[in-house]
Amino acid sequence: MRPDDFEQVKAVPLFAHLADQSLGLLLDGALLQHFPVGVNLIREGDRPDFLHVLLDGLVEIFTEQDDVEWGISLVSPVTTFILAAVISRQPYLSSARTLKESRILLIPAKHVHTVFDRDIELAQVMAGELAVAYRGVVKKLKGYVARSSAQRLANWILAEARSEASGTQIVLPFDRATLASHIGTTRENLSRNLAQLTHYGVRIRGRVIVIDRKDLLEAFARPQRFIDDPNS
Repeated sequence: MRPDDFEQVKAVPLFAHLADQSLGLLLDGALLQHFPVGVNLIREGDRPDFLHVLLDGLVEIFTEQDDVEWGISLVSPVTTFILAAVISRQPYLSSARTLKESRILLIPAKHVHTVFDRDIELAQVMAGELAVAYRGVVKKLKGYVARSSAQRLANWILAEARSEASGTQIVLPFDRATLASHIGTTRENLSRNLAQLTHYGVRIRGRVIVIDRKDLLEAFARPQRFIDDPNS
């Protein structure tokens, strides 16, 4: 890693409280790389050689069963992904690929193990990352068992709109097949769901989704604190 890259990584919140000695050992042999859209980063069943830290971009975690892909989660910066496999020294339970051009730090897994055993600061950071990932999985599972696919779509739209300046319009960051897999439905059913949401104040314009009546959409979606609030 180049000296300027090292200084850039030191500023990442994940490593902000690590001692220089621990950070130096952690990043010895690390790679800071740029990946275009559609690059497979991790393959289900492989054992981890690196810990991946997403600094910029968007990564999809997914699985393939009987030649059908299903989305598990969407990873936004700045965070690790599939950390549990690295810490447990077990094979990956899912795959990962870039959905946007991404900048990713690859830290050798053996260095993560060494510093994890020595440095309580890193152990605390990793415990926090694992806790966030676990809670995310539980929230998604709750959404699957308690909601229809149309309600899951409605809540996804509301969540995306909250991150936009307008709060009432979003542009799909990926194709509809990817969106369908991440709300647990098929592309055909997604089209029916989108049509259904037009009765609840939503307009569809290609990849642009406009919320004209947020009150109607929220009444249909029924967002819940312990599923939809990112701070819960």
